[in-house]
Amino acid sequence: MYKKLLVAHDGSENSQRAFNEAIKLITQFSNRNEVELFVVSVIQIVDLPEIAENQAIIDYFRKYYKEIHSNLTEVAQKENIKLTPYILVGNPSVEILNFAKDNSVDLIIVGKTGKSKIEQWLLGSVSKKILDHAPCAVLLIK
Repeated sequence: MYKKLLVAHDGSENSQRAFNEAIKLITQFSNRNEVELFVVSVIQIVDLPEIAENQAIIDYFRKYYKEIHSNLTEVAQKENIKLTPYILVGNPSVEILNFAKDNSVDLIIVGKTGKSKIEQWLLGSVSKKILDHAPCAVLLIK
C-alpha cells in the first residue's frame, strides 16, 4: 500500500489530471488518513545575467504556484486527504527525483509532457526523466 505519494504539478492540464488521479486513488485506500500527498512544483531559472531578473522569475512563479496549491489543498481537504505543497527552485526532474528520494516517496504521479505554456520551452521532458530515474513506482497520466 502506498503511504507517500508525490504529484509533480506545473499548472498544466496534464499535471491537474495527475492530481485528480492521485485524489481518486487515495480515496480508495482504507487507510486514507495515514497517506501523505506531496504536491511539488519546481521553478526553473534560466541563466540570466542579472540576479534581479532571476529573482523576479522566482517571485512570479512562487505566487503562481501558491495560488494553485491553495486550490489543490481545498480539494484534498474535502476528501480528508493530508496534502503538503512544496515549491522548489532548480531543475524540475532533478528536484522532483531528489525530493522523492529524500522523503521516501512510494509513488510519483506525473502528467505526460504536462508543461504550462510559460515553461514549455524551459523544461524538456520532465516526465521521461522521472520515469527513467525514479527511486520508486511512477504513474504517468495522459
